[in-house]
Amino acid sequence: MQPLQFIKKILLTISIFPVIVFATPIGDITEQTGVSSLTREQNELVAIVGADIELYDTLNTGNGRIAIEFIDEAELRLTEHSRVLIDEVIFDPDPSKNKMVMKFAMGTARFTSGKLGMMNKANIRIETPTATIGIRGTDFTATVDELGRSLIILLPDANGDSSGEITVTNLAGQVILNEAYQATMVSTLSSQPARPVTIRNITVAQIDNLFIVSPPAEVQQVVEEIKSENSKDNILSIDFLEFNDLEKDYLDKRELEYRELDMDLLDVDFLQDLLITIEKADMLDRKKGAVFPGGINIVGTTPGLDKDSQYNTIIEDSGQIWFYREVTGIISIRLPISANATISTITDEKESLITVGDGQAINITITQVN
Repeated sequence: MQPLQFIKKILLTISIFPVIVFATPIGDITEQTGVSSLTREQNELVAIVGADIELYDTLNTGNGRIAIEFIDEAELRLTEHSRVLIDEVIFDPDPSKNKMVMKFAMGTARFTSGKLGMMNKANIRIETPTATIGIRGTDFTATVDELGRSLIILLPDANGDSSGEITVTNLAGQVILNEAYQATMVSTLSSQPARPVTIRNITVAQIDNLFIVSPPAEVQQVVEEIKSENSKDNILSIDFLEFNDLEKDYLDKRELEYRELDMDLLDVDFLQDLLITIEKADMLDRKKGAVFPGGINIVGTTPGLDKDSQYNTIIEDSGQIWFYREVTGIISIRLPISANATISTITDEKESLITVGDGQAINITITQVN
């Protein structure tokens, strides 16, 4: 073989090999409803049941939902207005060499790891705009809102115990979820993940309601019954002057699905609401542990301007603490740094409670209403 021919053969092999890798299916769409699509090499494709999923595909849902099953039987379910990029997937006979990385941009997803033992869970990683989720568990949900804030919930196994362990990490730190229904949220890439909290009075069935793709069996049964009844009708039984009956579509599955889902205790906004609740609770926790200059013990507000209490707290060189608030009026309080006081503020907008020291010696109550 001539040198030039050898070089051409090498170049040809290099140019073909990536195409073969990229075109290899790594899973397929198992369920789909409403508006959803996948983007492949800048081309928008219709998401239909049975369609292959390939590396670097981006899954998109509009007013619809989609379910994916990978080769190792791992499952990914997306609710409305979600977007996930399949960034890196490697299936190898040696499970330790397998890898899965997905970039979750927005929406709500539920991920369940595979049952075939093909993937080392330590090699599974889900990335959001504000955190990286390391998988040591088998079942969890992730929600990313329009601001990029991330909410992660570890779900239980079939026995109700923790399905494993999840690490949530970013530039500011890491938290570990290792109890069923334990959750954390992350506001920004540089802010520490919130202290894990356990969600009470919730079940996997309720979580599942958020990820229903196909109509429930009960709904399908009702549809079949209606079809059967309609087939028995004859033209003499129809009142053509009763326009309500003629205008109503008794076979409209969307209406039937809505009625079924409307009875559920949770709706699609549940995880969004939970994200905000956990963020507020975490802010309160951090406020309780706020560090003031000189080790002064102040609880209920943070140094400088606190958006929640609406007080500006300043430690003055004169040895006093100055609490200043200017909302529909001015409140100005100065106390010695050695004081033990409680400041209770009642306004039209919100109430706040600030304690200095043990808060026992001085009790200040301010009512400010229009």
